Amino acid sequence: MEHMSEDAQVLIRAAREVHVERHGAQTFLPGTNLSLLEAAKRTGIRSDRQRYYDAIEDLEYEGAIEWDKSARYARGDKHYLITGRGLDDLGSAGTVPIQESQRKLFEG
Repeated sequence: MEHMSEDAQVLIRAAREVHVERHGAQTFLPGTNLSLLEAAKRTGIRSDRQRYYDAIEDLEYEGAIEWDKSARYARGDKHYLITGRGLDDLGSAGTVPIQESQRKLFEG
């Protein structure tokens, strides 16, 4: 996460917090849908500003999130999923990384 902007780091951490509050930490796995709009509200990053879009672009570029192709026809903001790399990056930022047994569930 050292290469990500501060806004990107704050946004992905807040998205994790939103998910954990709603669904529990055990369900925060690769492929989990992220509530980036709610995360932006919590962090004070306005979703109608370039700062928000730059943070998302940074997260995509670093491979921490990916666009949810199954939601391509959904209305509103793009839907993003956390990736294994995103989880690993969060783990290196002081959280518990994904367990090896959980990782095997998502590898092909």
